Amino acid sequence: MSKPVIANKNEKAVMIIALVVAVLSAFSAILGFVDEGLYGAVIETGVFVPDFMPGTVSQDIVAIASAVLMFALVIFYLKRKDMRVFIAIIGILTFYAYGYGLYVISALYTQIYFVYMIIFTLALFGIVLGKSGYANKDIENLYLPKWVRIYGAAFLLLIVFIFVVNWVGMMMPYIQSNTRPDFYAVFILDLCIIMPLFAVISYMLIKNNKLAYILLGMVLPKNIALILSVLIGEITAPIYGLENDGLFMVISYSAVVIVSSLLFVFYCLKIKQCNPVEEGGSNHRQQSEE
Repeated sequence: MSKPVIANKNEKAVMIIALVVAVLSAFSAILGFVDEGLYGAVIETGVFVPDFMPGTVSQDIVAIASAVLMFALVIFYLKRKDMRVFIAIIGILTFYAYGYGLYVISALYTQIYFVYMIIFTLALFGIVLGKSGYANKDIENLYLPKWVRIYGAAFLLLIVFIFVVNWVGMMMPYIQSNTRPDFYAVFILDLCIIMPLFAVISYMLIKNNKLAYILLGMVLPKNIALILSVLIGEITAPIYGLENDGLFMVISYSAVVIVSSLLFVFYCLKIKQCNPVEEGGSNHRQQSEE
């Protein structure tokens, strides 16, 4: 078996989208630092509460770092055509789709709101094009050890359990009082899209559906970037005169980042592409593992 060098029929479109999204997100994030009125004007209206500033600034920091990483990954992929790099690119697009989806859904009407909409839309298209660009026959030639799949599935299910219980508990007082929380966009994205997706991927991994190999590689970088953003926001909250969610949550977010990073490293090291002559042998080996 060899490293996965599987062609993606939509790779050119995905590369263009990735670069455009990286540029636009870096522009938006940098503008948030240099123009104090960008978020300040929205805060003055009362629509955007000051409590959101640590998370917004931390997302800007991660967005800039992700933009730099995106450029490096695109260049590396164009030289090596390594599928693992391509999957990492889609994973970063998933982070952008979630992060700027929050801005779009919660109507963060800054002067560059349309830029948020463009980033959100392009990132979604990039994810769909990237995933759909692989032929089924190529995906079926992939190999991932059982232990990586099981640990990945268990980790995603743990995240589902923690966040669903936590978010539902937080939503109940608002439902009972018929009021809307300021951070409702998080509930929409997590409970309607992300948590169901994680549950489905976990099931597919357990059943050894090889499409889940691609999906697992996509969501782990998203976890790293997104939760790192949340972690930075928690740590920096006192700078804005705000209380964070406590040491337990800081430790929890740190654990998610570390475990996601370790799993992604093992994922990249262990996912392989079977050569035609090896396919029977590797399939037999994987079946014997199960």
